[in-house]
Amino acid sequence: MSLRILIVDDDLGTLRILAMLLTRVGFIAETCESGARALELLRASPHDVLLTDYLMPGMNGAELVAIARASWPQLRCMIMSGLRANHAAGDVEWLDKPLDVEALAATLGAAGEHD
Repeated sequence: MSLRILIVDDDLGTLRILAMLLTRVGFIAETCESGARALELLRASPHDVLLTDYLMPGMNGAELVAIARASWPQLRCMIMSGLRANHAAGDVEWLDKPLDVEALAATLGAAGEHD
């Protein structure tokens, strides 16, 4: 079974590239541009992974993760950031931008084999 990944980023180019690359290696990727829309999509259908940008207007990635975790504690959450200073402690996986998509796919693939 392929992992369902919800990718959230206010940059359309980033969304398109990540969705294309993750789909190409076998994941089901859905995208949106805001935290509010991400919560709507999570309510509408289950996802295995939330991959969100940190800096976004309205709701940042950490806020989105906190809300998502309260409703879906089993959801694996990953935050992308180009600013190392944003990397907070906790059980959220922080990924440096630009992303190493091959490494991300390998990490997600390994996790999917155990789910």
